[in-house]
Amino acid sequence: MPTYDFECEPCAYYTEIFQNINDPDTHACPVCEQKSLKKVFISPPLGFVRGEASTIGHMAERNTEKMGRYELEDRRAKDKKGKELNAKQKEKRTQHQKIQSMTPEQKVKYIRTGKTS
Repeated sequence: MPTYDFECEPCAYYTEIFQNINDPDTHACPVCEQKSLKKVFISPPLGFVRGEASTIGHMAERNTEKMGRYELEDRRAKDKKGKELNAKQKEKRTQHQKIQSMTPEQKVKYIRTGKTS
């Protein structure tokens, strides 16, 4: 079913309604309650071409498939480096959480010895 745009001239209310082609061209306006809501525009039906990239993820996958061998090696190296960096960040975060959960006496001991245990 197509989408039709309806507008009420007296109160300028605007809405979209899904309806059959044979349904009436005027409706009662929900705002001013007059039968002045008239069909203004027919929205075209939506269509999708199968196989076309529709999201950023799809486009990234397509671009990766089109890459050459050297580009893929560079990308994999960058991804590996990023994962290593994330592991180091997680390690620092857990260390910080341990220190924050210590009592003042344990913190003094940590400062002197450099060990959390």
